Amino acid sequence: MTLDDRLEELKAYPQADEVKYQPRTEFDGTTGYLQTGVLTEAPADYSELLSQFGYDPDVVQIVGHPRISKWQQRSRIRGTSDYETCWLTAFKFQIAAKGLASSVTDIDAIAKRAKKQPQLGSGPHWLVFQAGDLQIGKRSRDGSTEQIVERYFESLESTVAEFKALKRHGIEGIQISMPGDLCEGNQSQAGKNLWLTQETITEQGRILRRLMMATVEAFAPLVDQVLLTAVNGNHDEAQRQQNTYPGDGWATESAIAVSEALTLNPTAYGHVTVQVPEKWSGSMTIPVGNTIVTIVHGHQWRTGQAFKWWSDQALNHQPAGAAQILQHGHYHSWQIETTEFKTRIQSSTYDCGSDWYRDKRGSTSRRGGLVYLLNSGEVSRMSLL
Repeated sequence: MTLDDRLEELKAYPQADEVKYQPRTEFDGTTGYLQTGVLTEAPADYSELLSQFGYDPDVVQIVGHPRISKWQQRSRIRGTSDYETCWLTAFKFQIAAKGLASSVTDIDAIAKRAKKQPQLGSGPHWLVFQAGDLQIGKRSRDGSTEQIVERYFESLESTVAEFKALKRHGIEGIQISMPGDLCEGNQSQAGKNLWLTQETITEQGRILRRLMMATVEAFAPLVDQVLLTAVNGNHDEAQRQQNTYPGDGWATESAIAVSEALTLNPTAYGHVTVQVPEKWSGSMTIPVGNTIVTIVHGHQWRTGQAFKWWSDQALNHQPAGAAQILQHGHYHSWQIETTEFKTRIQSSTYDCGSDWYRDKRGSTSRRGGLVYLLNSGEVSRMSLL
């Protein structure tokens, strides 16, 4: 591997699906499963996988149909400056001891028929914890980073309690949405706020990484799927001397660091996926369960122009145009705006207020994160916690 190749590898953004589909298996002697890694083509003989995972095909067999996941990935061709797009695939198989396979299959079929089917639009849900504008490092008359962190942990604990109250509605996963301005940074307003910024930029990043990790640790035991999504805000910009990648900032860098830490313990965090925008984008459009969501900070438009920005994205065939939900922050107040098919959800803030804004407008915002259920593009049971 050349030095240039190794440098590109070190700078590369993690591919969320590659992290999610790590080879793994569980088997209790009777039933279990095996999850393949990322494949460029389907295996010619599924039974060969048993041997690859250390099972004796005379004792263990695959039962039922595999769960197949497919997605496209664009990557650089090693040794060149060219890129290629290819389809990747991963498989999950149910396995059982031979002689029990038919009875296991029958039991599964009976169990599926016995389950009460949810009414249209009632489930399964994803619980969203939307936490933006932490502004770690910001100092004002009412507090600074200590109070921001304290409020964040109060919000996190309340969200765990809220999950327990809402899980009767059917929750298959949790999205941790962090739509930017997670650090106060040192670039906004040409650095004029440096005197009002308590921690250095490296200290801010360290605090943010640990808050992200604490959030994952709180939610990981609750569900089978956890999704951490983060984009950069204007305060998360690393520098403004040059125009650079909008997807490369302190918020996304912290999320990338967390994603790499999670891979060290696949037993505890193998079901956790971290996603950030590709480096040329300041926003990200992804599926969250059965809903298409765009995460963006909100500094891309002026006050009251969110739907105009969104409609322009659709007019010009950009990914955000396909989204049903727009998650953003930037304006430091809790807002929700809807049409028949689209819902805009604006985060509140965790900082302790702006003295400049208070003098100008006389108002402050309710602090905290938003918690709500998401299903088929519909939002329900929203609270600021």
